[in-house]
Amino acid sequence: MRYYNLYVDNTNDLFTYMDKDDEYEIGERVIVTFRGKKKSGIIVEEDIKEEREFKVLPILSREKSGIKLSKNYIKLLLWIKKQYLATYESIFSAVVPNKLSVDYKDIYIVDDIIGIYKDEEIDQELKGYFLQKIGVKKGTLKKYISQENIEYFVNSEIIAIIEDRYYLTKKGMVSSDDIQYLKSKMYLDKKNVDKNFGKSKIDKLKEKKYISQDNRFVKKDKITVESIDNSIKQESKQLNEEQENAKNTILQGEGRYYLLKGITGSGKTEVYISLIKEYFSKGKGTIFLVPEISLTPQMIERFKGEFRENIAILHSKLSDKDRAKEWYSIYKGEKKIVLGVRSAVLAPVENLGLIILDEEHENTYKQEQNPRYHARQVALKRMEIEDGKVVLGSATPAVESYYYAQKGLFTLVELKKRYNNAILPEIEIVDMKKEDSTYFSGRLLEEIRKRLLRNEQVLLLLNRKGYSTYIQCKDCGYVEECKHCSIKYSYYASQNILKCNYCGEIKKYSGHCTNCGSKNIVHSGKGTERVEEELKKYFDVNIIRVDSEISKERDFYENMYRDFSEGKYQIMVGTQMISKGLHFPNVTLVGVINSDTILNFPDFRAMEKTFQLITQVAGRAGRGDKKGKVIVQTYQKENMLFDKIQKSDYEGFYKNEIFLREKLSYPPFSKAINIGISSENEEYLKEQLKGIKESLKNNEVEVYGPMPALVYKVKNRYRYNIFVKGERTKINHFKIFLKKLLVKFERDSKIRVVVDIEPVNLI
Repeated sequence: MRYYNLYVDNTNDLFTYMDKDDEYEIGERVIVTFRGKKKSGIIVEEDIKEEREFKVLPILSREKSGIKLSKNYIKLLLWIKKQYLATYESIFSAVVPNKLSVDYKDIYIVDDIIGIYKDEEIDQELKGYFLQKIGVKKGTLKKYISQENIEYFVNSEIIAIIEDRYYLTKKGMVSSDDIQYLKSKMYLDKKNVDKNFGKSKIDKLKEKKYISQDNRFVKKDKITVESIDNSIKQESKQLNEEQENAKNTILQGEGRYYLLKGITGSGKTEVYISLIKEYFSKGKGTIFLVPEISLTPQMIERFKGEFRENIAILHSKLSDKDRAKEWYSIYKGEKKIVLGVRSAVLAPVENLGLIILDEEHENTYKQEQNPRYHARQVALKRMEIEDGKVVLGSATPAVESYYYAQKGLFTLVELKKRYNNAILPEIEIVDMKKEDSTYFSGRLLEEIRKRLLRNEQVLLLLNRKGYSTYIQCKDCGYVEECKHCSIKYSYYASQNILKCNYCGEIKKYSGHCTNCGSKNIVHSGKGTERVEEELKKYFDVNIIRVDSEISKERDFYENMYRDFSEGKYQIMVGTQMISKGLHFPNVTLVGVINSDTILNFPDFRAMEKTFQLITQVAGRAGRGDKKGKVIVQTYQKENMLFDKIQKSDYEGFYKNEIFLREKLSYPPFSKAINIGISSENEEYLKEQLKGIKESLKNNEVEVYGPMPALVYKVKNRYRYNIFVKGERTKINHFKIFLKKLLVKFERDSKIRVVVDIEPVNLI
C-alpha cells in the first residue's frame, strides 16, 4: 500500500489518496472521490509520511483517457510552480488541452424503469420524460446487439419492451459488453430534470429507489491519431562552412546551453533544420519555438517541406479540437518535432533531446497570465532535467543571455556573414526635428519612390496600431478617455470606432466632442491606419497593413505572407509583428517611422528593446540578391544608441548596456520581482498598501514602492506596483516570505495581488 499526493481538477492544493494495491504511478490521471463527488486528478508525488491525522480515501480507477505524464515532466511542472509562485490549477490546466480533459455532470441514474412505469403515483409527465429519454427504438438497438442476443435478453427479463422501445431492467445492471449501449442510456442530466419537474416530484422517485444520484464523467471528443509518413526529406540547402561549424559545435559540444548569435540573414534556420534532422535520425524529439504566430506561416511551409507529417504545429489560432489532436499526436510519439509559440515549450515530446528558441530575446516568450513563466527559463530547466540541449538563436541576444555566454555558462556560437554572401543593408539615421512632416522624412519618401519604380517592395514599421492614439476637442480641450481605464481611446478609422486597447471597450465615433458637442476635433498620435492613409497621398500602389486588429482572422498570416511574397502588395505597413523572421527577398527598403516609441518608456530595458526592434526590422531588407537600405526616423539622433544601430554594432551596444546594468544592479546582476496590487475600491487599496509596504520591509533585497502603475486604472481596478530586486539567493529567500504574505490576501476579495517573477512588462 502506498500513499500519493494528487492534484484534483479545479483545485489549488494537493490531496492525499491511498493506492491500496500498488497499481498506480506518478503522472497518471486517475479517478477519486472528492467532497462526495467523483473527480479526475493527476498523481503528483508519493506521500511518505508515517502517520496521518485524517481519513485517506482510495484511488478508484484510472481515468479513461489513459494519459500519463512522465516523472521528469511532473518535476518540471513543480519547478515552474515554485519558481514563479504559480498555483497548481494554473500549472496543470496549462498542460492538457481542453478537449482532452474531463467534464463533470451531476446525473440521475434510473435503477428501476419498470417500477416507474407501473407506479400510478408517479407524475405522468415525469414518467413520460423518463421513458422517452432512456428508451431505445427497436431498429436502433439492432445496430448494437444481434437479434439473437436481444431475444435472449428479453426472455431473461434483462431487457423490457414497453410499446415500441427497449429498456434495461434491474437485472440488466449486471456487466455485459452487449448491453453497454443501453446502460449508457440510463443516465439523465440532473440539472435538466430538476429544472423541468421540481424537487418534490424527483424526491418521490428517490424515496422509492427508482432513481439514484451520482456524478458522472463526460468524456470530450474522442481524439485519434492518423497514421503518418515517418520519413523526412533528406536533402536540403547545403550549409556553408560557417553554418557547418556552428552545427558541429552544438552537436559535438559537451555543454548543454548554446547561444547561436547570427546576424540577420545569416541562415540560422538552416542550422536549426540540420540539427533537428540529426536528432530525429537518432530517435530524439525537438521543440522549435518562435516568438510570434506571424512567423509560423513561412516556418510551417519550410518545416512541412523538410519533415513532412512528423511535425506538430501548436499556436493560439488553433481550435480546441485541432490543438488536442496535435497534442495527442505528440503525446503518443507519432510526431517528434514540434513547431510552436511560447506554450509549446510544455509539449509532451517523447524522448526530447533538443529545444530551440528562435529570436530568443523576444518579450513574447514571457507569459503575462498565471503561470507567468518565461519560455527561455523553462527550456533551460527542462533540458537540465531531460539531459538534452538548448539552442538560443538571435541576431540581437537578450543582454542576460549574452552575459551568460561571456561568462561561459552558455557556449557562444557565431554566424558573422549573411547567407550566399548577401550584404547587410545600409542604415541611415534621419533627424525628424529638421523635417516638416511628422510622418515621412524627405529621404524616406525619396527612397520609397526609387524602390517602387524598380518594382521592389517596402516595409514600414510603426509600433502603434489604429488611426490616432487619442482625439482632442480644440474648443474645450476634452480628450476622449475610457471610463473603465485611465487611458485615452484610440481611434480606428476603418471601423469608425473609439477603442480602449486595455479593456477592449468600444464606442461608435460620432465626430462630435462628448463634452461640448463641438466638431472641431484634432487627431493626435499616429497609428498604422493613419500612416497607411498618408502613404496613399503620395503613392498609388497596393498597401497591406499588419497589426493585431486587422490580423484576427484565422488565416490572415498565411494569406498575408503568400500575397506579399507573390507581389500583390508593394508596401507593408505594420507594428513590431513584421520586424522579425519574415523573409521577403524583394524587400529592399525598410523604414522605421518613429524609433522613439519604446525608447521613451520608463523601463530599464528600453534601450535594449529599441536596439533589438530596429536591428531586427532592418534585417528584413536586402535578403535576396539586391542591396537593402534602412531609413530610421528619430527625434533623438544624438543618442549614442543610434550610432550603434547604424554600425550594426551589437558588441558596442552590449558594453555600454552591461556597464549601466552593473552600476544600477539590474539583471543579470540581480533578479527582479514586480508585485501588482489592485482593487476596485481606491481608498481601501491605499489603506491596505500601508500594511503591505510595512510587511515587505526586508534588509536583504531592495524594495521600491508602492507606486501607481503607468496605466493607473484598468477594467475599473486601481493599480499599484512594488518593484523588488536583489541577488539570486536573497530573492529566493524573499519569495518564500512573499508566498506566506500572499495567503493573507487570497482571503480578501477586495484586493488582488499578482506576482511577476523576472518581469519584462512593468506597465
